[in-house]
Amino acid sequence: MTGLKPYAAVAALSLIIITALALGVQTVWPLDHLDRTITDQIADLRTPLLNEVMLVITALGDSRFLILVSLVTIGALLIARAWKEAGLFAAAFLLTPLIVKLIKSTIARPRPTVDLYGGVESFSFPSGHATNSALIYGALALLSMAVFKRLPGRLLAVAFATLAVMIALSRIYLGAHWPSDTLAGLALAALMLTAIAALTEGDRLPNAARHVPVALMLLTLAFPVYLFIALPHARELYTALHAQ
Repeated sequence: MTGLKPYAAVAALSLIIITALALGVQTVWPLDHLDRTITDQIADLRTPLLNEVMLVITALGDSRFLILVSLVTIGALLIARAWKEAGLFAAAFLLTPLIVKLIKSTIARPRPTVDLYGGVESFSFPSGHATNSALIYGALALLSMAVFKRLPGRLLAVAFATLAVMIALSRIYLGAHWPSDTLAGLALAALMLTAIAALTEGDRLPNAARHVPVALMLLTLAFPVYLFIALPHARELYTALHAQ
């Protein structure tokens, strides 16, 4: 029971953050002013080179690429016979986007840049990019810690966690989300990851050490191909970059 206390603390903090931000979006406290102030300052930071960098970073959180990442990850776990981890990852990867869509449609917050997407994705809170990428890359961070012992595992985990934060920042930079949208997304992902970590604590995955590196290599090779296809459309989509 004692071992669950850190997980409970992280889960509680995540829920507090999500609730506080949701109340701010509903004007219970002046969140909108803070969001607009930060967003206005971001516009002064944009340069052609940084635009390209942020487009590449945000592509790592595109839903199509994340589907590939999730399928390859779960496939590697199934081949390694890590049934529990494969099931938990699959459940989280499927459930979280549904939760995001439910919150989006309930709160219905407009994006900083209108007409980027249609349907429920036209709403801004929370950021699906930030939530889903933090969940999936966060799951890879947990997996790295379980499969690669000591320093290599920790370095990979830090790299995946940093990537999740960078994707969240890219959404603000590109004008796709308010800062609070991405923070809420990170908090929601942290809540889901805390549940996964608590349920898999102490699990050993000896067979995964042979298959997870292959999965990571495949994803590394696949991303440039995806980027070649997606980048031209992304340059046109994020119209905030054109108003310089």
